[in-house]
Amino acid sequence: MKGTLVFCIFESILFFILLYFMASNLTNGTNCQFALGLNGQIIEVSTLLVIFGIYIFGTVSGLVYSMIVCSRYKEQLEFYTRKTEKLSVQNEIDTDDKEALQRKIASLEIALDNALKNK
Repeated sequence: MKGTLVFCIFESILFFILLYFMASNLTNGTNCQFALGLNGQIIEVSTLLVIFGIYIFGTVSGLVYSMIVCSRYKEQLEFYTRKTEKLSVQNEIDTDDKEALQRKIASLEIALDNALKNK
């Protein structure tokens, strides 16, 4: 849990550093050129804007992946919890049956001893 908190703080610090550099160098930073389609149109975008887009895409896809994995783990956890509860109930039933059999054996032993003494 502590490692997750440190990671979240580190991620937030990186995000704010990226936002600072993006805001300060948006107009005078380097530009990337992208060709659109086959007709030769070219658009120019700030490099920091591209980096920010990649960062946001990575963060969102990481969150979605984490949610999918977390839901699978929750399903497995619920399955194993139900299985453990069933096993514990079955164990209690087996223990109760064993105790009942032990009491019956004890009472039969007493009855046998009494029968042998009265003979």
